[in-house]
Amino acid sequence: MTAQCTVHEPKPPDDPDSPLAFSMEGFGGEPPPALTARFWAPGWNSVQSVNKFQKEVGGPLRGGDSGVRLFDALGGGQVSYFQTSFSPARKRRPGEVLVVPIYHIFGSEELSVHSPGIAGLCPAPYMALNPIDGRTDRSRDEQTMGISIAGREMRLPVRLDESLPPGVAGLPAGLPGLLGITVPAWGYVFSDGKEKEERP
Repeated sequence: MTAQCTVHEPKPPDDPDSPLAFSMEGFGGEPPPALTARFWAPGWNSVQSVNKFQKEVGGPLRGGDSGVRLFDALGGGQVSYFQTSFSPARKRRPGEVLVVPIYHIFGSEELSVHSPGIAGLCPAPYMALNPIDGRTDRSRDEQTMGISIAGREMRLPVRLDESLPPGVAGLPAGLPGLLGITVPAWGYVFSDGKEKEERP
């Protein structure tokens, strides 16, 4: 009774006036076995569609072997997701702050500063401090202070940021005025010449 039924799914009609196709699936042909990301065929369940890619049911793939296995299964072993060794953290020296990167939607991405329209949305270089550190250093929001990282010194306006823990300073990542600074790193914040001379 169902001999006249078909599981074939016809393709969308061709458009001779367009180089594109009416399809969301992309390339409709059969890729080489080494590039086959998934097995799918119209009208077939995903697992059963592997039969359409084989020379015969349960046989080798058409077009040759899919590749060479690089990793063998562990024989009853347990896989650890994190197998790393950490060196003990260096203790913070007096007056030192940990400088971390702060990422912005516009400016931190390497190409956004090259487009005039998007570059106008990038923030100017600044240094973010926790309000506790800001009060300790007698700074206020937008006041200019100095920071020294690995012997490089610069003066930047301060933004007070409660999301930063005390003892941490933030610098925007990727901004033209801050290129060449590798963070996270240890540094010193100073607000005048006297503090600059007294720090280690």
